[in-house]
Amino acid sequence: MVTRHLTSERLVLTIAAVVVVGVLAVATWSLVFASTGTADQPRIDADVQQRYEAIDGVNATQTTTITRDGTVASRTTYDAVLQPGTQKKRLAVVNSTARRYDLRVSNGSALWLYDQRRENATRISLSGTGADRGERLQRLLTKLNMSAAAETPDSQSVEPLPVVPHGEGQPTESTGSMAVSYRGTESVDGREAYVIRVAPENDTAAYEQTIWVDIDRFFPVKKRTAWTTDGEHTVVTTTYTNVSYDTGVSEDVFTPDFPDDTTVTVPETPDTRTYESVGALEAEAEMQVPEPDIPPGYELTYATQTRGQIRGVGLRYANRTSLLTVAKYNYTYSPSDGDGQVTIDGRQAQLTRGPTSSLSWSCESYRYTIRGEGVSADRLITVGQSIGCPAAE
Repeated sequence: MVTRHLTSERLVLTIAAVVVVGVLAVATWSLVFASTGTADQPRIDADVQQRYEAIDGVNATQTTTITRDGTVASRTTYDAVLQPGTQKKRLAVVNSTARRYDLRVSNGSALWLYDQRRENATRISLSGTGADRGERLQRLLTKLNMSAAAETPDSQSVEPLPVVPHGEGQPTESTGSMAVSYRGTESVDGREAYVIRVAPENDTAAYEQTIWVDIDRFFPVKKRTAWTTDGEHTVVTTTYTNVSYDTGVSEDVFTPDFPDDTTVTVPETPDTRTYESVGALEAEAEMQVPEPDIPPGYELTYATQTRGQIRGVGLRYANRTSLLTVAKYNYTYSPSDGDGQVTIDGRQAQLTRGPTSSLSWSCESYRYTIRGEGVSADRLITVGQSIGCPAAE
């Protein structure tokens, strides 16, 4: 039986969405860079990744602000300790206008999310090395070295930097042809930084990211990500001030030190299998597979089944310009207000907008989630209504 702690419920739900939907929807930004080099654009010959990952610890004040249509929705300030080139970090909330975990601690292999008020912590196992940010910066700045006379743009895969943790307004990464441009230098809290902009070549996705990179150590001291969906403009800005490099951070800093009476929840890691057709999934699925009415022009790219404490199935469809995923899993919770009042088959649904919009609702003991990149909210609702709540559940 699923443990009914509110904090762990939301986290397990996030994990389920990442595993069931994320396996479907998480795609790489395949960026086809168009050099916009100018006469005053510097040629960066340093080994960016090595310089970044050689930083022996960073202490800073991290401030993340989310605005929607020009109004501040939330602002959170952390005491931050980071180890570049790894997933090691410690973020302690100083103040926040929205509900947040009081402390986030990662030792590189596990992440703990601590809620002091509920005396609860959730432990999540991490995968990967966490060194990909240095690689991303290396590729990004290498592209800035291109000049019209010397080099030709290629299609090397490059990803923008992460925005903020899931649950704090972060857009899911998408797929698209992107362009990078150099915007000069600016000072961020007394540190000179290269200003780099990444955006779709045709601007149809209404998405852009600007990164301020320390010209000496190549640490991103500021990043701003903005997108517009269904007429709502969202901006997420993270800024590091009071930055100190090479602080020689002790490993103890990345070890959780919660009170002895803290309840620690460890969500089970599900097992996910991939299928090439809906029929192959249905032949092995432990639950009824959704039958959505998918708009013409979309093709199934693959289907998945997840087994474990969280069980689910997922379908991923794509056309030339957009991505649509459908997921169903055996986990439900009361929906929040979302971005609008929507009902699916008489059930209240949660609609959220962003570069990736989503629609979720519960039917008896199952939860349905539809996500779309480059897909309007109205289309998500139409697909959701075609699924409804099947009588055979």
